[in-house]
Amino acid sequence: MANKIASIEEVSGKTFDFVVIGGGVAGCVLASRLSENPGVTVALLEAGNAHFDDPLITVPDGWMKQMFNPEYDWVFRTTPQKHAKNGVTTPDGLQHESFFWTRGKGLGGSSCTNFLFWIKPHREELEAIENLGNPGWNWERFFEASKRSEIYTRTQGSNFPQYSETYKETSVGTSGPIPVSFARTVSGIEPVFQKSLEALGVPINDDGTGGNLYGTFKSMSTIDGRTGNRSTAASGYLVPALSRPNLAVLTGAYVRRLLTKIEGGVVATGVEFEHDGKIHTVNVSREALLCAGTIKSPHILELSGIGDKNVLEPLGIPVQLDLPSVGMNLQDHVIFTGSVVSMKEGHDFVTSDTIRLPEVQAKLGKLYGNDGSTIALASSGVTFLPAQVISERVDALAETIERKLASEDEMMPAGLKAQYEHQLRALKDRNIPDMELVIFPVNIHPTGPPKPLAGIFPVLGHPFSRGTIHTGSNDPKDQPLIDPNYLGEDIDFELLVDSFKFVRKAMATSEWHTYGQGELLPGPEVNGEELREHVRNCVSTTWHACGTCSMLPKEKGGVVDPNLKVYGTKNIRVADLSTLPLLTAAHTQAITYAIAEQAADIIKLDHGL
Repeated sequence: MANKIASIEEVSGKTFDFVVIGGGVAGCVLASRLSENPGVTVALLEAGNAHFDDPLITVPDGWMKQMFNPEYDWVFRTTPQKHAKNGVTTPDGLQHESFFWTRGKGLGGSSCTNFLFWIKPHREELEAIENLGNPGWNWERFFEASKRSEIYTRTQGSNFPQYSETYKETSVGTSGPIPVSFARTVSGIEPVFQKSLEALGVPINDDGTGGNLYGTFKSMSTIDGRTGNRSTAASGYLVPALSRPNLAVLTGAYVRRLLTKIEGGVVATGVEFEHDGKIHTVNVSREALLCAGTIKSPHILELSGIGDKNVLEPLGIPVQLDLPSVGMNLQDHVIFTGSVVSMKEGHDFVTSDTIRLPEVQAKLGKLYGNDGSTIALASSGVTFLPAQVISERVDALAETIERKLASEDEMMPAGLKAQYEHQLRALKDRNIPDMELVIFPVNIHPTGPPKPLAGIFPVLGHPFSRGTIHTGSNDPKDQPLIDPNYLGEDIDFELLVDSFKFVRKAMATSEWHTYGQGELLPGPEVNGEELREHVRNCVSTTWHACGTCSMLPKEKGGVVDPNLKVYGTKNIRVADLSTLPLLTAAHTQAITYAIAEQAADIIKLDHGL
């Protein structure tokens, strides 16, 4: 397969109709879909390596050896945060004010490194995207695009068959490039927590992929049920397309900037990139397509002179287009990771600490018939709840945002005001989930003898805090300045605190006590201000950042229009998660595939392909 990767001679100085920048999820989708037409030429530039048949990628839990490894991980760092500290997803397990942002490096991008969740957003969340000024970006269109990207594959057997695998056949795709399934090997803690939640009135959702997230359910995963291997954008979309003579995929190509001219607007004429220490150019005849993600897409635009002149001019970057919204509106899911529980022995619970034990592998192998497929653990236990279920303070918390809207009415950007209004409506709606509770049976920093330990982590689905990503220098090799402004709005922190209190409420049920040993972290004695401080010091990213190239009307802070074209340009589009203007509560993998599928449709239509 590696011999199908293009040589530098096949790309440098050559001209292609479309040049795709970034070989992650969106880039693989676009390169594959556009090159389906033999009448156009497509080049894909990826800074990382191919990683074909790499066991750290094909094995579902190989991500644990990829994190913080620069061969697979960009290892981005945020600026020091004022309101939160990260104490788990760090190389040393110590608290840091600067957060580590793992992002997949190589073909397939973060689809090679993520936690495999395959969850579609709540219907009303997609309707909000359209209502913000993006005609056609609604649930129905997303749903069809998402199903086009997937193929549901059945898994034979499970180590906890009582953990229900519920879905409706009409909600999943049957012929797409990305195999999805229900993970075969789970911790077994998930059905225990579901029973505890049921005792509190939380229903089991019978279709977590059909546009309704309310309730608790087993998430589908990007695992091929036929082989047990991880499904990635590279294996699903790109590998089958590599033999096409009109597609050139170049790895080790670090994009520095777009080359542009002014001709009735900004026109991309080429892409400048570094390969083996030398600077090269590839020419663009139709479009330059930025698929470099929430971090790098705005970074490349700014390095190309497209962005806020007040950011660019002090750095000596010639301004080609003053577009102040580039790099703004950054949003990310915030997760409280300071919760660890211990389970009682003798119930065959499987966690990252115990799965490698020979006796556990042997037992699972016998259960599955020793079919030769990999035995690997996957996180799959999710619960999505409206804020009213987890907090009695929702009305009071909503009032704080309403007061903010009233007091800052004239100063608040129009786009942010419109987003907040949508978020408030969702917050007050008792049927729209705002929070997620996820079972995380993984110990990132194991010490001591293997024990059945797990985290039950609350996740803030619709954060009100906003941050920025901007270049900090004119050197393309310098990382941009990433400031997510975690917990910058008090409502985010308060909902996170209340959601952990709700987790404790579930762990107080008799259903939980039958199997649960106890709360190890923070410990049942930690309450009041001590608990609040613990929450603030144990926050992490979920690697779901979006919004830095928002699809919004220009006057509302948009970077791209509903056709994903950068305002003020003739042939530059952004097609990745950075264009999502309002974060959904669901994990973002499925929506990224769907954005790229819809982008391919738009581009084909525009060019008559």
